[in-house]
Amino acid sequence: MVEKKLFFAADGLKLSGVVHLPERSPKALIVGVHGLLSDKSSPKQITLAKNVNRRQMAYFRFDHRGCGESEGSFNTQTTLANREADLIAATRAAREILGPEIPVGLFGSSLGGTICLKAAGQIAPFALVTLAAPVRSRSIQIPDDSPDSLRDEILGNRLRFDIKEELSNIGSILIIHGSADATVPADNAETIYRLAKPPKEKIVLENGDHRVSDPQHQTLFIKAATDWFAKCCQQPFEKQKGLRLD
Repeated sequence: MVEKKLFFAADGLKLSGVVHLPERSPKALIVGVHGLLSDKSSPKQITLAKNVNRRQMAYFRFDHRGCGESEGSFNTQTTLANREADLIAATRAAREILGPEIPVGLFGSSLGGTICLKAAGQIAPFALVTLAAPVRSRSIQIPDDSPDSLRDEILGNRLRFDIKEELSNIGSILIIHGSADATVPADNAETIYRLAKPPKEKIVLENGDHRVSDPQHQTLFIKAATDWFAKCCQQPFEKQKGLRLD
């Protein structure tokens, strides 16, 4: 398995990512999207990348603008629209390397899951996995010990959102959420599952928190996500014909 740095542009900004390539030619590409205060170095994403590589799928993790090694200002440029644009640009950049016809799957953690759901209409993924994703900003509970940057973004106008109306077009989705998530309540997962179209599955991590800190939950999440992508990858890719990334 090989890791390659990949830089790409979004709205004139230089963004940074890492492509994980399997030993054989990949039959699919998974693009991973980090949460609000995270970056591409998330251990969850790195572990997931290694696991999907073993199933002959490539994985691309990247830093949103203002995060990690990417250009931009976190404080002024963190919006749902900007993060959606970053994801679309990341997907386009990875497909330029791996081939324009390669099927694309999406993984998003926390706000990253929201971004995947928001961008699904343009990317048309063959499969989608969300972990602790909020449907509406109003449902996010800000912990007392959270940094001011998180509080400012959620309470400010830049991250006001409600994507409930867009969920009826989402399918081939696996929704994972901790039942004891104090930041993004588990009823967000219920909403996604209720409104999404089949095929769909939901996994509730009993007493699981927002960070998936329980090692057993981490193992379950990685296996379930990998299996979901592998299973969906075996199905026909008619939806890929509708890609609008040009």
